[in-house]
Amino acid sequence: MSIETSLAGGDSITPSLINEVIVKLKSGITTLNLPEADGELGIWRQDTTQSREFGFELWRLDGMTMEEAIARYQDHPDIDYIQPNYTLTVEDAIPDDPSFGGLWGLHNTGQTGGTVDADIDAPEAWDIAQGEGVVIGVIDTGVDYTHPDLVNQMWTNPGEIANNGIDDDGNGYVDDVYGYDFAYNDADPFDGHSHGTHVAGTIAATQNNSIGISGVAPQAKIMAIKFLSDGGSGSTFNAIKAVEYATLMGANLTNNSWGGGGYSQALYDAIAAAGEAGQLFIAAAGNDYGQNNDISPHYPSNYDLDNVISVAATDHNDQLAYFSNYGPTTVDLGAPGQSILSTVPGGGYGYKSGTSMAAPHVLIL
Repeated sequence: MSIETSLAGGDSITPSLINEVIVKLKSGITTLNLPEADGELGIWRQDTTQSREFGFELWRLDGMTMEEAIARYQDHPDIDYIQPNYTLTVEDAIPDDPSFGGLWGLHNTGQTGGTVDADIDAPEAWDIAQGEGVVIGVIDTGVDYTHPDLVNQMWTNPGEIANNGIDDDGNGYVDDVYGYDFAYNDADPFDGHSHGTHVAGTIAATQNNSIGISGVAPQAKIMAIKFLSDGGSGSTFNAIKAVEYATLMGANLTNNSWGGGGYSQALYDAIAAAGEAGQLFIAAAGNDYGQNNDISPHYPSNYDLDNVISVAATDHNDQLAYFSNYGPTTVDLGAPGQSILSTVPGGGYGYKSGTSMAAPHVLIL
């Protein structure tokens, strides 16, 4: 079953989570006491964001449809807006292709039959910067923080003591040493999918350690923030909490190789708050096989915010990858995204393609 909801601007969206809505309370309202909160109408306050200044609540609907809830409460005097809780998914497009070898995206010598120097000139860039002192939040399916090429690249929370069951730094999360898992609501953001580990390897795999690959920014640190499940999907509300966590913990930028659903004012607001804190939001442009994002928006890459950088995928000939979205005004740049070699859970390596693989090549250090 699915429903369509008309949003501002005339966009039509088909949310996948039809029994949940995100409610944004007006400034100064910390909680909403409704007669229906006792379940009389089947409305349950299921979750809230950690920071009450945002005023975000997640409501579960057991007695009415999402359309009915939005119509009933959109004009409530204490509610700023109410919207669907979308399902979001990872943005890798096609299967791994082991016939392509080498890190052509970092240094293309024609080793895969492509065009020489159709790459990001990583060796030249390393003479200028390698990401020293930069913390990059990988908002994804988690990261295999035990991988030999990533174990020394992980950010660790300086205010937290591992496994003592105490919120040592008082940030609202217990034992969040490497980051946090909002998909399963625990402090272990380990990757049970592979997508996030692949992204993390492209960003910051260890250099000059005689194994595996090198990341684009081999001196940077990875903050693991999991909101996508081991099946590769998650909700808008958990994405908001992930962005909020990265902002709270001081990540310099985040990689966001995921998308789906329609326009979310709540997610927009969370990303805007990250921007106000000085944080960049690198976003995959999507894999809809040539979709023009100027005409058919893709979120979160289409949010019109100064801190959002939307990334399309290119191939080893420096051409737009056949699966990649584009957009003359809404997509900022292209980066290598087809047949990209990187880390996968369990200490291995593999190839993936998609704008998910392009986004982690784009780092502003």
